[in-house]
Amino acid sequence: MNEGLRPLLAPESVAIIGASTDFSRIGGMLVKYLLKFGYKGRVYPVNPKYEEIASLRCYPSVAALPEKADTALVAVPEKFILDTITDCARAGVKSAIVYSAGFAETGEEGKAKQEKLSRIIKEAGMKVCGPNCIGIINFRQNAAMSFSGFMEADRLVPGNIGFVSQSGALGGTILSRAQDRNIGFSHFVSTGNEAELDLVDFMDFMVDDPETTVIMAYVEGIRDPAKFAALSRRALEKGKPIVVLKVGETESGKRVAASHTGSLTGSDSAYSAAFRQHGVVRVEDYDDLIETAMLFSKSKLPRGNRIGILTSSGGGAIILADKFTKHGMALPDLTDSTKQQLSQKIVSFATIGNPMDLTGQLYSEPEIFKRVIELFARDENIDIVMTVISMVPKERARARATWIIEAAQAIDKPFVTWWAAGSLSEPGMALLDESQVPLFKSPERCVKALKSMVEYLGFRDRLLTSGQAASAPETAERDRARGILQASPVLTEHQAKQLLACYGIPITQEEVAKSAEQAAEIAARIGRPVALKVSSPQIAHKTEAGGIRLNISGKAAVPGAYNDIMTASRRYAPQADIEGVLVQEMAGEGTEVIVGVARDATFGPMIMFGLGGIMVEVLKDVSLRPLPITRRDAVEMLAEIKGSPILKGVRGRPPADTETIIDILLKISSLVADLGDDIAEIDLNPIIVFEQGKGARVVDALVIKKGA
Repeated sequence: MNEGLRPLLAPESVAIIGASTDFSRIGGMLVKYLLKFGYKGRVYPVNPKYEEIASLRCYPSVAALPEKADTALVAVPEKFILDTITDCARAGVKSAIVYSAGFAETGEEGKAKQEKLSRIIKEAGMKVCGPNCIGIINFRQNAAMSFSGFMEADRLVPGNIGFVSQSGALGGTILSRAQDRNIGFSHFVSTGNEAELDLVDFMDFMVDDPETTVIMAYVEGIRDPAKFAALSRRALEKGKPIVVLKVGETESGKRVAASHTGSLTGSDSAYSAAFRQHGVVRVEDYDDLIETAMLFSKSKLPRGNRIGILTSSGGGAIILADKFTKHGMALPDLTDSTKQQLSQKIVSFATIGNPMDLTGQLYSEPEIFKRVIELFARDENIDIVMTVISMVPKERARARATWIIEAAQAIDKPFVTWWAAGSLSEPGMALLDESQVPLFKSPERCVKALKSMVEYLGFRDRLLTSGQAASAPETAERDRARGILQASPVLTEHQAKQLLACYGIPITQEEVAKSAEQAAEIAARIGRPVALKVSSPQIAHKTEAGGIRLNISGKAAVPGAYNDIMTASRRYAPQADIEGVLVQEMAGEGTEVIVGVARDATFGPMIMFGLGGIMVEVLKDVSLRPLPITRRDAVEMLAEIKGSPILKGVRGRPPADTETIIDILLKISSLVADLGDDIAEIDLNPIIVFEQGKGARVVDALVIKKGA
């Protein structure tokens, strides 16, 4: 556990530097809120202007304090921050929160100032949150070390969710919305500019914190992907879900790439891929963030994805059944034993099945619900019990909620409720919000949250088992690959394929011809129809140059095609260095796929897989992972694309050789592990994959070196 953060996140003593008697100023707010919520630690206002603030002795300097404070709340203007942190370090203060803005967010001058602040912090060995943040709240200790408007709440609701936010204002908003639903927190941290501690450092503390069982985060960017990966692994091992709202989905930061891969691996896609790889739950908006974290914090984890729906509204059940089915959740039939027992407890016209509609008879006999719910929930085919409540008013609502809570306490399964009514049902809704039964008021968010929970179970099952990585080639082959890569500043297609062959990746039979006669000889050796392509490091787009001829055969046809290609290519690029024409076997029929590698600004090299043709050109149906990958990653990549059924065989087509695709993905991972420092992009498009057991061929390959 990162015990070094305990003085910051669970302080026993707090110094407020820049404390004020004006409670409308940050230095006054910090005093006000610590006292308001009953912080039990020692509070030391520091300001030479005052002898006392809010009945607390005020000290002229941090050096004058009677002890070395656990943390300093630094509420002074930006121009005094560097000197103040230096004073804190000299006085032995263990940590600090710096609220002031005016640092890296303001431009180059502010960035230089923040770098100086970082150096002071590191030299002092302090743990510092900020600058430019709204602070930290420890809900268990009532340590309200924040000036957020959220602090005007009447109370702090303690709970088991740790919340880290890279937005201060939105973080306070999310807290307010969550606490309106009685959703409790262990800690809240606004990270600000992260001059020293970053988002992952605080999440790392929460992984080991016994008071935190769920971690939620508002993320704008991750500084250290390797550290984030290690944190995510520890969280999975400890059974602590991480629920993330990652913002910034635009492609404004994406560069124009020379390959399909480069154009399809935008930064936001890279984040999604990294989250999947590391078992992190990603949500779409802050209501999803709140309610998905709430589900994890309150609910038992299910054994599987089988939903049982008990409803008082047939329409509500249909809405949920449709949404669950679209999201890949199962609605199993009840066992015969359960059906028989239920038939003895309800009216004859009620539906005995799943969903189970108790009909309007509930208005006449509301206790039918109480008689049925436990019996329904105990069915061995059900993993998650879903109750749908519509218009149940006032005290009837309270009774309905009570029966749900009693059943949830009696049965070791997760119970979830969607309550579709308005304020007339508030007595029941409020009771559920105070219980351990998650309450949703939107069917869409309910379904998405439950799907996230089921996916998390899959993450844990898969990621906590070791995945097989690709085996490295022999040293001689690795050395040969380095030689090919270093032989010229720009690789031709043939050189790129020779590089792939060093790693055992299947390529087409081919040779470069320097003359028309040699082209004919090569074609004769291949012994089947061939493709002819201009071979030049300066001509990347061969089709535009008129530099490709396909399905050529015969002694006369090959030389003619050779001469046509050379003439067209010289006309297209007069200055190009044309080494000849690549004579390549026609690969034959199969399924076209694309595999590529491009660099993301945050996560480094990313591997991409998709089907070829329109699936990648128009639909951009691809899956991504940060490199390196394991076999488990490769298998998941094949399953994630929408076109994955094509690989299994459709409309009479045989299944494709998916084992060869997986092998290629792993071997590309190995290649990048060895040579990635010199490679900017790889684009294998298309790869023709034959039917199961018959392998594949890389038909076209592009390897772009860094700096090329």
